Amino acid sequence: MAPSVVYRIISLMVSFLPVRLRAKLWIYLMRAGARRWQRESAAQRIPGGMYVKASSLIRLSEGQVLRYVRTHTPLPVPIVVDNFTFGEITFLVMSRLPGRPLNEVYRDITPEVESFLSAQLSRILAPLRALPPPSDAVSGWDNSPVYCERVAFGSPPVGPWESVTAFHQELMARARRLVVPEEKAEVVHDVVQRAHSRPQRICLTHNDLGAHNVLVDANWKITGIIDWEVCAWMPEYWELTKGTFLVQYRKGRWNRVMTAVFPMYALELEAERYIVNYRECYA
Repeated sequence: MAPSVVYRIISLMVSFLPVRLRAKLWIYLMRAGARRWQRESAAQRIPGGMYVKASSLIRLSEGQVLRYVRTHTPLPVPIVVDNFTFGEITFLVMSRLPGRPLNEVYRDITPEVESFLSAQLSRILAPLRALPPPSDAVSGWDNSPVYCERVAFGSPPVGPWESVTAFHQELMARARRLVVPEEKAEVVHDVVQRAHSRPQRICLTHNDLGAHNVLVDANWKITGIIDWEVCAWMPEYWELTKGTFLVQYRKGRWNRVMTAVFPMYALELEAERYIVNYRECYA
């Protein structure tokens, strides 16, 4: 990885090129990178210590989020080298961060490492969560609809909502109703009602904070948080409940890491698990 000043110089240089030439440059480098490195999800590593995302599904807002987070917090996120749309394709070129995804070394995590990771995440995320929201709305980064598989699985983005209350109403409407065993019905509905009645701040939320998006070095130090494409202004508990929503993260190591970072949201997590487990409609 090059020093940050190198990426800033590259960014300045390519900004003077016509958009058509920039697109051709990054496509050429993506092809060169594909001959050396396997594609990683939506990103292709390229020569020069960078990654490129290029697709009709990429949104300019991801680059805007990265710039905002890097400018306003000390979070370890990639430097945006280039970000533009040409035709129907949006390009996002970023610096490469050191480390490897935590999920690749998941089995090696010990209880001591769990505590270390929780302490780091608590410290790293605090400045992000302290950023003032633009309004009381639950929305995407730029007051747009929210991209979230928990809210709308396999569907177009939904929202925004004028308040947390309206957001909770949407969650319950999409569940249609909770099909709960009779002996548990009273407890489940009470937990959901109490969780959804608690006052909630709006926080800037990564919205996909799983082990696959956290980079660590050989000493388990967090070196980066990546893939900010679904970042949104969400209720303050959502980083926990969404971060442990995937089946592989609902129990075990990552669940323990995240619940240690956010112990104050045990009620909201319990409510979310009930809604997910007992919802009539998976939508």
